[in-house]
Amino acid sequence: MSLLGFIRRARTDVEVAVVGAGLPALAVALELARRSKRVSVLGADLEERAAGLGLAVLGPGRPYARVVSELGREGARAVWSAGRENLDRLRTFFEGTRHDCGYDPRGSFLLAGTRGEADSLARGEDMLRDDEFPGEFLDHYMLETHFDVSGFAGAYWSAHGGELDVARLTETVAAVARAAGVVFRPARVRSVEAGRRGAVVETDEGSVRAALAVVATDAVARDLVPELAASLCPAAPERLRLVVEEGARLPTAARTADGRLAWQARGGRLTLAATGGAPPDKEPAGRSGPEVMAARLPVVAGGERGWAEPADVAVDGLPVVGRLVGRPLAVACGFGALAASFSFGAAAWVADALLTDRDPTPRALHAERFEPGPA
Repeated sequence: MSLLGFIRRARTDVEVAVVGAGLPALAVALELARRSKRVSVLGADLEERAAGLGLAVLGPGRPYARVVSELGREGARAVWSAGRENLDRLRTFFEGTRHDCGYDPRGSFLLAGTRGEADSLARGEDMLRDDEFPGEFLDHYMLETHFDVSGFAGAYWSAHGGELDVARLTETVAAVARAAGVVFRPARVRSVEAGRRGAVVETDEGSVRAALAVVATDAVARDLVPELAASLCPAAPERLRLVVEEGARLPTAARTADGRLAWQARGGRLTLAATGGAPPDKEPAGRSGPEVMAARLPVVAGGERGWAEPADVAVDGLPVVGRLVGRPLAVACGFGALAASFSFGAAAWVADALLTDRDPTPRALHAERFEPGPA
Protein backbone atom coordinates (compact mmCIF):
# COMPACT_ATOMS: atom_id res chain seq x y z
CA MET A 1 0.00 0.00 0.00
CA SER A 2 1.29 3.48 -0.86
CA LEU A 3 1.95 6.09 1.81
CA LEU A 4 -1.05 8.06 0.50
CA GLY A 5 -3.22 4.95 0.74
CA PHE A 6 -2.00 4.36 4.28
CA ILE A 7 -2.88 7.92 5.25
CA ARG A 8 -6.34 7.57 3.75
CA ARG A 9 -6.95 4.32 5.63
CA ALA A 10 -5.53 5.66 8.89
CA ARG A 11 -7.59 5.26 12.03
CA THR A 12 -9.16 8.25 13.74
CA ASP A 13 -10.28 8.23 17.37
CA VAL A 14 -13.29 10.27 18.54
CA GLU A 15 -15.58 10.22 21.56
CA VAL A 16 -18.83 9.86 19.59
CA ALA A 17 -19.37 8.87 15.96
CA VAL A 18 -22.75 9.84 14.48
CA VAL A 19 -23.66 8.14 11.20
CA GLY A 20 -26.04 10.12 8.99
CA ALA A 21 -26.52 13.46 7.31
CA GLY A 22 -30.16 14.41 7.80
CA LEU A 23 -31.87 16.34 10.56
CA PRO A 24 -31.89 13.45 13.11
CA ALA A 25 -28.11 12.95 12.83
CA LEU A 26 -27.35 16.66 13.00
CA ALA A 27 -29.63 17.17 16.01
CA VAL A 28 -27.95 14.26 17.83
CA ALA A 29 -24.48 15.58 17.01
CA LEU A 30 -25.33 19.07 18.24
CA GLU A 31 -26.88 17.77 21.47
CA LEU A 32 -23.79 15.69 22.27
CA ALA A 33 -21.40 18.51 21.37
CA ARG A 34 -23.30 20.79 23.74
CA ARG A 35 -22.65 18.18 26.42
CA SER A 36 -18.90 18.61 25.86
CA LYS A 37 -18.33 15.54 23.70
CA ARG A 38 -15.99 15.35 20.71
CA VAL A 39 -18.34 14.36 17.90
CA SER A 40 -17.76 13.38 14.29
CA VAL A 41 -20.61 13.14 11.78
CA LEU A 42 -19.83 10.41 9.25
CA GLY A 43 -21.33 9.84 5.82
CA ALA A 44 -22.56 13.37 5.13
CA ASP A 45 -24.89 13.21 2.12
CA LEU A 46 -26.60 16.26 0.65
CA GLU A 47 -29.51 14.15 -0.67
CA GLU A 48 -30.28 12.90 2.82
CA ARG A 49 -30.04 16.43 4.18
CA ALA A 50 -32.77 17.54 1.77
CA ALA A 51 -35.17 14.70 2.65
CA GLY A 52 -38.44 14.98 4.53
CA LEU A 53 -41.11 17.61 4.98
CA GLY A 54 -41.07 20.61 7.28
CA LEU A 55 -43.91 19.35 9.47
CA ALA A 56 -43.48 19.70 13.22
CA VAL A 57 -46.58 17.92 14.48
CA LEU A 58 -47.83 15.65 17.27
CA GLY A 59 -48.53 11.96 16.87
CA PRO A 60 -47.91 9.42 14.12
CA GLY A 61 -50.62 10.58 11.69
CA ARG A 62 -53.35 8.33 13.02
CA PRO A 63 -56.41 9.17 15.15
CA TYR A 64 -55.73 9.36 18.88
CA ALA A 65 -58.53 6.90 19.62
CA ARG A 66 -56.95 4.36 17.28
CA VAL A 67 -53.50 4.75 18.83
CA VAL A 68 -55.05 4.38 22.30
CA SER A 69 -56.54 1.06 21.17
CA GLU A 70 -53.11 -0.04 19.94
CA LEU A 71 -50.82 1.26 22.69
CA GLY A 72 -53.15 1.99 25.61
CA ARG A 73 -53.89 5.44 26.99
CA GLU A 74 -50.46 5.87 28.59
CA GLY A 75 -48.66 4.76 25.44
CA ALA A 76 -50.62 7.13 23.22
CA ARG A 77 -50.11 9.99 25.66
CA ALA A 78 -46.37 9.29 25.64
CA VAL A 79 -46.18 9.52 21.85
CA TRP A 80 -48.05 12.83 21.75
CA SER A 81 -45.99 14.13 24.68
CA ALA A 82 -42.83 13.23 22.77
CA GLY A 83 -44.00 15.45 19.93
CA ARG A 84 -44.72 18.28 22.34
CA GLU A 85 -41.26 17.91 23.91
CA ASN A 86 -39.78 18.09 20.42
CA LEU A 87 -41.69 21.31 19.69
CA ASP A 88 -40.46 22.84 22.96
CA ARG A 89 -36.87 21.97 22.09
CA LEU A 90 -37.33 23.26 18.55
CA ARG A 91 -38.54 26.64 19.85
CA THR A 92 -35.63 26.77 22.29
CA PHE A 93 -33.26 26.16 19.40
CA PHE A 94 -34.79 29.00 17.39
CA GLU A 95 -34.60 31.35 20.37
CA GLY A 96 -30.94 30.49 20.94
CA THR A 97 -29.85 30.85 17.33
CA ARG A 98 -32.23 33.65 16.34
CA HIS A 99 -33.09 31.70 13.18
CA ASP A 100 -36.79 30.95 12.80
CA CYS A 101 -36.32 28.84 9.63
CA GLY A 102 -39.80 29.81 8.51
CA TYR A 103 -41.42 28.33 11.61
CA ASP A 104 -45.18 28.84 11.69
CA PRO A 105 -46.75 27.36 14.88
CA ARG A 106 -50.41 27.57 13.81
CA GLY A 107 -51.23 23.93 14.50
CA SER A 108 -51.72 20.96 12.19
CA PHE A 109 -54.48 18.88 10.62
CA LEU A 110 -55.37 15.20 10.45
CA LEU A 111 -57.74 14.55 7.52
CA ALA A 112 -60.32 11.75 7.47
CA GLY A 113 -60.99 10.11 4.14
CA THR A 114 -63.81 7.89 5.40
CA ARG A 115 -66.73 8.19 7.78
CA GLY A 116 -65.08 5.67 10.10
CA GLU A 117 -61.91 7.74 10.29
CA ALA A 118 -63.97 10.86 10.98
CA ASP A 119 -65.81 9.08 13.81
CA SER A 120 -62.46 8.04 15.26
CA LEU A 121 -61.20 11.63 15.12
CA ALA A 122 -64.36 12.86 16.84
CA ARG A 123 -64.05 10.21 19.59
CA GLY A 124 -60.47 11.25 20.24
CA GLU A 125 -61.29 14.95 20.67
CA ASP A 126 -62.33 14.68 24.33
CA MET A 127 -59.51 12.27 25.15
CA LEU A 128 -56.94 14.63 23.67
CA ARG A 129 -58.37 17.56 25.58
CA ASP A 130 -58.39 15.56 28.82
CA ASP A 131 -54.73 14.67 28.19
CA GLU A 132 -53.95 18.40 27.67
CA PHE A 133 -53.55 18.36 23.90
CA PRO A 134 -56.07 21.00 22.79
CA GLY A 135 -57.69 20.97 19.37
CA GLU A 136 -60.98 20.86 17.51
CA PHE A 137 -62.89 18.36 15.36
CA LEU A 138 -64.22 19.70 12.07
CA ASP A 139 -66.97 17.86 10.21
CA HIS A 140 -66.90 17.87 6.41
CA TYR A 141 -69.09 20.99 6.22
CA MET A 142 -66.84 22.99 8.55
CA LEU A 143 -63.75 21.78 6.69
CA GLU A 144 -65.13 22.82 3.30
CA THR A 145 -66.27 26.16 4.70
CA HIS A 146 -62.81 27.06 5.93
CA PHE A 147 -60.70 25.52 3.13
CA ASP A 148 -60.82 24.78 -0.59
CA VAL A 149 -60.97 21.00 -0.24
CA SER A 150 -63.72 18.46 -0.79
CA GLY A 151 -64.18 14.73 -0.43
CA PHE A 152 -62.94 14.52 3.17
CA ALA A 153 -65.30 13.18 5.83
CA GLY A 154 -63.85 15.42 8.52
CA ALA A 155 -60.64 16.60 10.14
CA TYR A 156 -59.04 17.26 13.49
CA TRP A 157 -57.06 20.46 14.06
CA SER A 158 -54.36 20.20 16.72
CA ALA A 159 -53.44 23.44 18.44
CA HIS A 160 -49.93 22.08 18.91
CA GLY A 161 -47.71 21.76 15.89
CA GLY A 162 -46.84 23.73 12.83
CA GLU A 163 -44.49 23.79 9.88
CA LEU A 164 -41.15 25.20 8.79
CA ASP A 165 -38.60 25.15 6.01
CA VAL A 166 -36.84 21.83 6.62
CA ALA A 167 -33.93 22.60 4.27
CA ARG A 168 -33.21 25.87 6.11
CA LEU A 169 -33.55 24.14 9.47
CA THR A 170 -31.18 21.34 8.49
CA GLU A 171 -28.54 23.74 7.20
CA THR A 172 -28.89 25.91 10.31
CA VAL A 173 -28.44 22.92 12.64
CA ALA A 174 -25.39 21.85 10.63
CA ALA A 175 -23.86 25.32 10.93
CA VAL A 176 -24.53 25.54 14.67
CA ALA A 177 -23.11 22.02 15.17
CA ARG A 178 -19.96 22.94 13.25
CA ALA A 179 -19.56 26.05 15.39
CA ALA A 180 -19.91 23.84 18.48
CA GLY A 181 -16.95 21.74 17.34
CA VAL A 182 -18.64 18.90 15.46
CA VAL A 183 -16.39 17.52 12.71
CA PHE A 184 -17.99 16.44 9.41
CA ARG A 185 -16.46 13.55 7.46
CA PRO A 186 -18.28 13.00 4.13
CA ALA A 187 -16.86 9.55 3.31
CA ARG A 188 -19.37 6.75 2.73
CA VAL A 189 -19.89 4.50 5.75
CA ARG A 190 -19.38 0.79 5.07
CA SER A 191 -20.08 -0.79 8.44
CA VAL A 192 -20.58 -0.18 12.15
CA GLU A 193 -19.28 -2.66 14.71
CA ALA A 194 -20.05 -2.01 18.36
CA GLY A 195 -18.75 -4.10 21.25
CA ARG A 196 -18.73 -3.56 24.96
CA ARG A 197 -15.54 -1.46 24.79
CA GLY A 198 -16.44 0.84 21.93
CA ALA A 199 -17.39 1.06 18.28
CA VAL A 200 -15.52 0.99 14.98
CA VAL A 201 -17.03 2.70 11.94
CA GLU A 202 -15.46 1.72 8.62
CA THR A 203 -15.61 4.38 5.91
CA ASP A 204 -14.16 4.69 2.42
CA GLU A 205 -11.37 6.79 3.88
CA GLY A 206 -10.49 4.64 6.87
CA SER A 207 -11.62 3.49 10.30
CA VAL A 208 -13.06 5.68 13.01
CA ARG A 209 -12.83 4.26 16.51
CA ALA A 210 -15.30 5.78 18.96
CA ALA A 211 -16.20 5.26 22.58
CA LEU A 212 -19.87 5.68 21.57
CA ALA A 213 -21.76 5.55 18.27
CA VAL A 214 -25.16 6.59 16.95
CA VAL A 215 -26.73 5.41 13.72
CA ALA A 216 -29.11 8.22 12.79
CA THR A 217 -29.85 7.73 9.13
CA ASP A 218 -32.94 6.65 7.23
CA ALA A 219 -30.81 5.70 4.23
CA VAL A 220 -28.94 2.51 5.22
CA ALA A 221 -29.86 1.85 8.85
CA ARG A 222 -30.93 -1.78 8.25
CA ASP A 223 -27.62 -2.57 6.57
CA LEU A 224 -25.55 -1.01 9.33
CA VAL A 225 -27.58 -2.37 12.28
CA PRO A 226 -29.08 -5.77 11.38
CA GLU A 227 -31.05 -5.83 14.64
CA LEU A 228 -33.31 -3.21 13.09
CA ALA A 229 -34.55 -5.63 10.44
CA ALA A 230 -37.76 -6.24 12.40
CA SER A 231 -38.54 -2.56 12.88
CA LEU A 232 -37.59 -0.95 9.56
CA CYS A 233 -38.44 -1.75 5.98
CA PRO A 234 -36.95 -0.36 2.76
CA ALA A 235 -39.16 2.01 0.83
CA ALA A 236 -39.03 4.74 -1.80
CA PRO A 237 -41.96 7.00 -0.89
CA GLU A 238 -43.13 9.27 -3.69
CA ARG A 239 -43.01 13.03 -3.42
CA LEU A 240 -44.93 15.48 -5.60
CA ARG A 241 -44.49 19.25 -5.67
CA LEU A 242 -47.26 21.33 -7.25
CA VAL A 243 -48.36 24.92 -7.75
CA VAL A 244 -51.49 25.87 -5.80
CA GLU A 245 -54.19 27.79 -7.63
CA GLU A 246 -54.02 31.48 -6.85
CA GLY A 247 -56.07 32.35 -3.77
CA ALA A 248 -56.80 28.73 -2.84
CA ARG A 249 -56.77 27.85 0.87
CA LEU A 250 -55.41 24.48 1.97
CA PRO A 251 -55.11 23.04 5.49
CA THR A 252 -51.41 22.75 6.38
CA ALA A 253 -49.43 21.09 7.98
CA ALA A 254 -51.61 18.10 7.12
CA ARG A 255 -51.62 14.31 7.20
CA THR A 256 -54.23 11.74 6.28
CA ALA A 257 -55.70 9.65 9.09
CA ASP A 258 -54.80 6.38 7.35
CA GLY A 259 -51.13 7.24 7.90
CA ARG A 260 -50.30 7.13 4.19
CA LEU A 261 -49.83 10.77 3.15
CA ALA A 262 -48.60 14.10 4.47
CA TRP A 263 -48.50 17.50 2.88
CA GLN A 264 -47.19 21.02 3.32
CA ALA A 265 -48.49 24.12 1.54
CA ARG A 266 -46.23 27.17 1.68
CA GLY A 267 -45.63 30.12 -0.61
CA GLY A 268 -48.05 28.95 -3.28
CA ARG A 269 -46.44 25.50 -3.45
CA LEU A 270 -47.84 22.20 -2.24
CA THR A 271 -45.57 19.25 -1.42
CA LEU A 272 -47.32 15.90 -1.12
CA ALA A 273 -45.45 12.96 0.39
CA ALA A 274 -46.25 9.28 0.76
CA THR A 275 -45.03 8.03 4.13
CA GLY A 276 -43.94 4.62 2.88
CA GLY A 277 -44.94 3.06 6.17
CA ALA A 278 -48.50 1.91 5.40
CA PRO A 279 -49.54 -0.76 2.89
CA PRO A 280 -51.12 0.80 -0.20
CA ASP A 281 -54.78 0.35 -0.99
CA LYS A 282 -55.87 -0.15 -4.57
CA GLU A 283 -54.95 2.87 -6.65
CA PRO A 284 -55.76 3.54 -10.31
CA ALA A 285 -53.18 1.84 -12.51
CA GLY A 286 -50.00 3.88 -12.91
CA ARG A 287 -50.89 6.53 -10.32
CA SER A 288 -49.21 7.02 -6.97
CA GLY A 289 -50.91 8.05 -3.74
CA PRO A 290 -49.71 11.67 -4.07
CA GLU A 291 -50.98 11.81 -7.66
CA VAL A 292 -54.41 10.54 -6.63
CA MET A 293 -54.59 13.11 -3.83
CA ALA A 294 -53.38 15.91 -6.10
CA ALA A 295 -56.30 15.28 -8.44
CA ARG A 296 -58.66 16.25 -5.59
CA LEU A 297 -56.94 19.54 -4.72
CA PRO A 298 -56.92 23.05 -6.24
CA VAL A 299 -53.56 22.87 -8.04
CA VAL A 300 -52.37 24.10 -11.43
CA ALA A 301 -52.22 21.40 -14.11
CA GLY A 302 -48.76 20.93 -15.57
CA GLY A 303 -47.00 22.54 -12.63
CA GLU A 304 -45.94 19.34 -10.89
CA ARG A 305 -42.57 17.75 -10.24
CA GLY A 306 -42.24 14.22 -8.88
CA TRP A 307 -39.42 12.25 -7.25
CA ALA A 308 -38.83 9.51 -4.69
CA GLU A 309 -36.83 9.49 -1.46
CA PRO A 310 -35.48 5.97 -0.84
CA ALA A 311 -35.23 5.33 2.88
CA ASP A 312 -35.75 2.83 5.65
CA VAL A 313 -39.11 3.55 7.26
CA ALA A 314 -40.56 2.22 10.50
CA VAL A 315 -43.14 -0.51 9.98
CA ASP A 316 -45.55 1.08 12.48
CA GLY A 317 -45.04 4.67 11.37
CA LEU A 318 -43.16 5.70 14.53
CA PRO A 319 -39.47 6.56 14.93
CA VAL A 320 -37.04 3.90 16.13
CA VAL A 321 -34.91 5.45 18.88
CA GLY A 322 -32.84 4.36 21.86
CA ARG A 323 -29.71 2.62 23.07
CA LEU A 324 -29.20 -1.04 22.23
CA VAL A 325 -28.76 -3.17 25.35
CA GLY A 326 -25.21 -3.98 26.34
CA ARG A 327 -23.57 -1.94 23.59
CA PRO A 328 -22.21 1.60 23.26
CA LEU A 329 -24.56 2.10 20.31
CA ALA A 330 -27.82 4.04 19.94
CA VAL A 331 -30.13 4.54 16.97
CA ALA A 332 -32.41 7.32 15.76
CA CYS A 333 -34.07 6.09 12.57
CA GLY A 334 -37.38 5.63 10.78
CA PHE A 335 -38.48 9.26 10.81
CA GLY A 336 -39.52 9.37 7.16
CA ALA A 337 -41.27 12.54 6.02
CA LEU A 338 -41.78 13.82 9.58
CA ALA A 339 -38.20 14.17 10.86
CA ALA A 340 -38.91 17.65 12.22
CA SER A 341 -41.63 16.18 14.46
CA PHE A 342 -39.28 14.06 16.60
CA SER A 343 -35.60 14.77 15.84
CA PHE A 344 -34.87 17.27 18.63
CA GLY A 345 -36.61 15.18 21.26
CA ALA A 346 -34.87 12.03 20.03
CA ALA A 347 -31.49 13.77 20.20
CA ALA A 348 -31.97 14.49 23.90
CA TRP A 349 -33.11 10.92 24.64
CA VAL A 350 -30.13 9.44 22.78
CA ALA A 351 -27.68 11.71 24.59
CA ASP A 352 -29.15 10.77 27.98
CA ALA A 353 -29.11 7.07 27.08
CA LEU A 354 -25.44 7.15 26.06
CA LEU A 355 -24.11 9.45 28.79
CA THR A 356 -26.20 8.48 31.83
CA ASP A 357 -27.60 5.35 33.41
CA ARG A 358 -31.10 5.91 32.05
CA ASP A 359 -32.73 5.89 28.64
CA PRO A 360 -35.76 8.25 28.64
CA THR A 361 -36.98 7.21 25.18
CA PRO A 362 -40.72 6.44 25.44
CA ARG A 363 -41.37 2.72 25.19
CA ALA A 364 -43.70 3.21 22.21
CA LEU A 365 -40.77 4.74 20.27
CA HIS A 366 -37.91 2.62 21.58
CA ALA A 367 -36.00 0.32 19.25
CA GLU A 368 -36.59 -2.57 21.64
CA ARG A 369 -40.36 -2.51 21.18
CA PHE A 370 -39.81 -4.95 18.32
CA GLU A 371 -38.44 -8.45 18.36
CA PRO A 372 -34.78 -8.05 17.35
CA GLY A 373 -33.67 -9.05 13.89
CA PRO A 374 -30.56 -11.13 13.19
CA ALA A 375 -27.42 -9.82 14.85
